[in-house]
Amino acid sequence: MAHTLVEFVRSIQTNLDNGVIVPINATSKLILEFGVNVPTATNFIELITTVGWQATNVFVTPPEQPKLLLQIVLDGVVVSSAEQKSISTDEDGMLEMTTAFHSILTNVSVGFHVIQVFASNPEDLQGDITLTGPVSITGKVYAPA
Repeated sequence: MAHTLVEFVRSIQTNLDNGVIVPINATSKLILEFGVNVPTATNFIELITTVGWQATNVFVTPPEQPKLLLQIVLDGVVVSSAEQKSISTDEDGMLEMTTAFHSILTNVSVGFHVIQVFASNPEDLQGDITLTGPVSITGKVYAPA
């Protein structure tokens, strides 16, 4: 069945590497947010999230390393998430990474919805995470043609 793009939305802190400095700890922090209108009951929403980050002061002792946890929340409910651990062999070194992931939500109820992205470092005692950029999310709502 063919689908048509009926809504496009986005939230952007920066498109640039080293465009922001946002420290992340164990407490979830809101980093991106937008509203989206869903006009039909049969639909899907495609979300693409990209977050550039640095890990510093990393303890090289296994098994735990700092890790970036990203959660996408639709109207207060977690609907998608991604987690990426830092990998470092030098406590004094800095590790730069980009986490990108794709999410698909199907048959979201008709109406206006709030989509938020939260970031946290559940292993913040093992090292520091700072968002540096790019930091963005795009959303596309598709309905049957």
